[in-house]
Parts: sequence; C-alpha cells; structure tokens
Amino acid sequence: MTAPYIPITFITDSKYAIEEWENNGWINVENSEYLRATVYQLRKRSAQMSFIWVKGHTGNHGNEQADRLANEGANKQEDDEIDLSIADEFNLQGAALGIRTKNKLTPRRKTTSNLDITRHALKNLTAIWKGCRNPDLPKKIQQFIFKTLHGAYRIGDYWTSIPTFEHRAKCSHCQAETETLEHILLECPNIERTTIWNLAKHLWPAKHGEWPQITLGIIMGCGNINKIPQDQQNEENQTEQRRENKKGAMRLLRILISESAHLNLGPEMRQNDKRHATFRTINKQSRLQTDRMTAKKIIHKEKYTNLVTSTWSDIITTNTNHNKNWAIALEVLVGITLPRPSTNEAPR
Repeated sequence: MTAPYIPITFITDSKYAIEEWENNGWINVENSEYLRATVYQLRKRSAQMSFIWVKGHTGNHGNEQADRLANEGANKQEDDEIDLSIADEFNLQGAALGIRTKNKLTPRRKTTSNLDITRHALKNLTAIWKGCRNPDLPKKIQQFIFKTLHGAYRIGDYWTSIPTFEHRAKCSHCQAETETLEHILLECPNIERTTIWNLAKHLWPAKHGEWPQITLGIIMGCGNINKIPQDQQNEENQTEQRRENKKGAMRLLRILISESAHLNLGPEMRQNDKRHATFRTINKQSRLQTDRMTAKKIIHKEKYTNLVTSTWSDIITTNTNHNKNWAIALEVLVGITLPRPSTNEAPR
C-alpha cells in the first residue's frame, strides 16, 4: 500500500473509470458501489493524484500487466471480500448543483455575425476577444470594440419596435432608412465622419505603405492587427531596428483606427471645432502624452521607451535639441507637435 503522502499517477485505458460520476450524484452509473468506495480511498490521501488515459492493447507494458491481473481476478472461483464502507463525511448525496442546473448557452446571432466579419477582414485571426483587450488600446476603446462585437449599441432596428421612437431608427444626418454602426462609422456622408478618417489617413506615414481600406471588420479587429501594408520582408531576415519600427508602425495603426472610429461614435461629434478633433484626441487627451508619461514614470524599461519612440517618431516634429530622448524628456513637450492638416483641403 502506497503511503498517503506520496503522489500517485494512475494510467488507465478506461475512460469510464475516470469520468466525473461523483458530480452527477452517481446516477445511472454501473458498479457505482465499487467506484464510490474507490473515490473514498483516494480522497483520504493527502498527496497529489493525477489520471492519464492511454489507448488499450497497444503494447503498453503497464497496461498489458493490468489487463492480465484483471483477467485473473475475473476468473476466480470465489469473489474476494472488499470493504465498500464509506465514512459519513465523504458520503455526499445528490448531484452537484452547478452540474445539474447548467444550461446550454445559445450564441448571440449578432455576435456570431460580427465575429465572422472580423475574421474575414483580418486573415489568420484567432484570438479576437484577446485583441479587444490589447494594452495599446485604452479602456474606453476596449469597451467600444467589445460592445461593437456584441451589437450592444441602441441604434437602428433597436428602435423600430418601440412605439413613438421609431424615428430614431433612421440616420439623423442623411435619413438613411435603417441606421447601422457601419453606416455611422464608415458610410454616412456627413463632413465630420469624412474629416476624421481623412485626418487619420493624413497622419499615417507613407513609408509604411498605403493607408488600408477601413471596414467594420478591421475596426472590430484592430486590436489584433499584426501586419502593416508594406510588410513583404521575411521576419527572419529583418534587423532588430526594422523589427522595432514594425512594432511601432503596427501600434500606430491600431491607435489611429481605434481612436478615429471611437471619435466618430462618441460625444465629441457634437463639438463645433471638428477639423482638428482627431489631433486633439491623439495628442492631448490620451495617446502621446500618456505614452511619454508611462515611459518616464511607470515602465522604466528601454524596450518600452523604444516602442514609444518607434510609434510616434515618423509623425511628429521637434523644435528642440533633445530629439534622441524626446520620449522620456517631458520638459521638451512644448517642442513636440503633430503635423497640421491643410486648411485649404476640402474634406472628401
């Protein structure tokens, strides 16, 4: 008999023997009296135990020996006396509540549809939910993407079945018959929306390739973007500097797409000074200042500082002599500006 403080690994070819029958209250389980007594003996032990299933009759020495002993026991003329008693504190009755009351969840149709749209927009995409919690995105953007994936915004068809509120189903700007999130973010011809996306496109450095064609799927999956338009070089042949620049470019792309989409939907849409709203959002409210403050006072690592530098260096200009350390030299903030859009360019 193995001492109760010694760990044991049980290797068996019987899936039936290692099923979680106990949680089901041993209901409709054959030979349950023997299995319950066995579980009782195992629970008395203090050491760790684990179970491994192997396929039977494949030449496994231990398994073959176990089969031989089992056959000898089955062919005995008289049964052995086995103690099947169970202490009261281990003799639990009934099934586990969580097992008996668990209902099968029905996927939301809108969520399933949006996940398919996102997978189609970004090839080789797997961890969509992990992407919407990408640390490059602030909490408000993460919540925006999460609600968008679930179709949780009260727009369009949501109002059609509510008496006296049916008019809210239409777009207030162009009176589109049924307003959708895709219409708000990408299709509505209002000047504010086109201006935001034109400014984001203007910010994107040409050295990284053309600005991508923005779709609803790309917006919902922007936290998973892991490739820039101009990314033809083999990963193994890239220099360390090239890899850092690529990470910064992908991070910038995620920021531009997510901030622009959120700005189209958010309360900032009601502001009069719409022309430079994208720049205010990126520069002052969250992104550039937050990145520099984090690099200076929170994450004191060269790797993060290099990431901040590679993210913003292609789209800012400095009027100071501290160009090399601008990411952590907070006193030179007044010398760092984002490029201004041309005021003569009519929004498309």
